[in-house]
Amino acid sequence: MLEWLHQLPPAAGLLIVCAAFVVPTLLGSYLLQPSVARLFRGERDINTVLGFLLNAFALYFGVLLALLSIAVFENHNRAEDAVDREAAGLIKLIRDIQQYPEQARTPLLAMLHTYTDEVIARGWDFQARGDASPAEIAIMNAFHNRLGQFEPNSVSESLKHAQTLRTLDNFVESRRLRISAGGSAIPKIMWFVVLCGAVMNVILIWMFDMRSGTHAIIGGSLSLFVGLVIYMVAVLDAPFRGAHGVKPDAIAAVHKQSGMVE
Repeated sequence: MLEWLHQLPPAAGLLIVCAAFVVPTLLGSYLLQPSVARLFRGERDINTVLGFLLNAFALYFGVLLALLSIAVFENHNRAEDAVDREAAGLIKLIRDIQQYPEQARTPLLAMLHTYTDEVIARGWDFQARGDASPAEIAIMNAFHNRLGQFEPNSVSESLKHAQTLRTLDNFVESRRLRISAGGSAIPKIMWFVVLCGAVMNVILIWMFDMRSGTHAIIGGSLSLFVGLVIYMVAVLDAPFRGAHGVKPDAIAAVHKQSGMVE
């Protein structure tokens, strides 16, 4: 939902989100709070009643933020695991291909070279949007066709070829998991509820019969914390985007360690 955050430096994004919550709270503490609190004056022990209400609200709102935080953290971890699995599948596939005769081995390794170049460069832009790179698809289709054309000349080569095909299947599955992880996101209805909860939290603070300065300190502190949590959830919600997104480091490391870089 807050996709524009990924286009900003982390410090700037954090400052903007926190200011969006804290500044209206402070302004309301001095401009709106007296009018809101006046509605409840004359009620007996109104601060006590509002204290119970705020505690109940904070419990539900806090649980919602906690669940969102856990959800985006798990999505982020799954994205990292998917990249690591693809990297592991890639190195296994490279090692299997290196056992092939030179005539078949050279073009197959060249295709994997081109594939990894695409993934860690232009392909990662598609990944950040949760899409599959057309170039990656074309390369893998060509690789699969080329590997399928290989004809073993012995029982030993047949067994190795069958193992390579299984490795390729596992690699394609890992790649699909990596692409799918890029599309994971919190539904907009949940963002709507969270933002409504943040506004209600400030309004409840304004209802207390206290000095404006006290309201500003309490409301500002709570709004700052809510802003920090929402910023964390927002930047982790898209696991491959922005400065906090998952990078293709594991695949790039395989690219170098396997000797595919000239």
